[in-house]
Amino acid sequence: MEDPTLNYDEHILINCERVFADSIPYKVYKLEGTLSGENYHSHEYMQIWYVDKGSLYHWLDGRPHHMLKGDIFVIPPYIAHKVALGEQEDTHVIGCEFAAQFINSQFNNFKKYKDVYDFAYLQPLLGNEGNIKPKITLSPEAQIEVENVMYNMLNEYQGRDKYYDFMIKADLLKLLTIIAREYNMSYEKSEDGKIVARYRENIVDAIEFIDNNYSQKLMLDDVCKVSAMSQSYFCYIFKNLTGKTFTEYLADLRINKAMNLLTKTDMSISEICFDVGFNDVAYFCRTFKKTVGTSPGEYRRIIRNA
Repeated sequence: MEDPTLNYDEHILINCERVFADSIPYKVYKLEGTLSGENYHSHEYMQIWYVDKGSLYHWLDGRPHHMLKGDIFVIPPYIAHKVALGEQEDTHVIGCEFAAQFINSQFNNFKKYKDVYDFAYLQPLLGNEGNIKPKITLSPEAQIEVENVMYNMLNEYQGRDKYYDFMIKADLLKLLTIIAREYNMSYEKSEDGKIVARYRENIVDAIEFIDNNYSQKLMLDDVCKVSAMSQSYFCYIFKNLTGKTFTEYLADLRINKAMNLLTKTDMSISEICFDVGFNDVAYFCRTFKKTVGTSPGEYRRIIRNA
């Protein structure tokens, strides 16, 4: 059943300033019998809801997904969704919401975590709208762990004893790790997961080819031949394994190589542009600024003055 009221252009965006009025960009709460968010909306922050009792419907992509005791969802920023009570009015939900800088003060955008090795477990939870799971059904063991962690965070948040924010942050990292493990387990058991696993070695060969030839003119057809896969199949499995399209992966790789050259050499920006595989300096500079947040020249000045 699709929702005829869905209109992504008109959904409400809830910003961080409105939600995090306290001293830390984080909040945790328990809802009993009532829910907020019954109209389509999105957030600038991440939201996690765990059904502790009863049931609810989580609407994503215009479709309802029935959530029962032991189900959880993780919604990244800017994903339109809504919730509604299920058949049982006595529904209890434990929810938490947090901005990227609560986990790491160096970041103000969850997208940047995708390129940070220490936070690789966040990658499956930060996909685009097309690959967000509307719910994850936790194993019995994970349910117990999740409930303990979320109630610990709730108690710390309400008590506000000294260093409560550090206690919450530790529990939040544990919660995210538990969810990521459950996400991966459910994916590996799915038909999509089996297909991806079957062609993993083909994609590894393709990635090695890209990494060794990023400075050359690389076409998708060339990489598909290396992987011995059709273009459509390659694109599907490559995105599942890396979290990026071929174009995104290649651009990010070239930008990372450029950052290294800006840091360690005196090569001009034009020389670096062509050395890492770009063939247009203006396009290189635009891509660099979009990815890194500053121009190549400014990046070099910041690094050398640090």
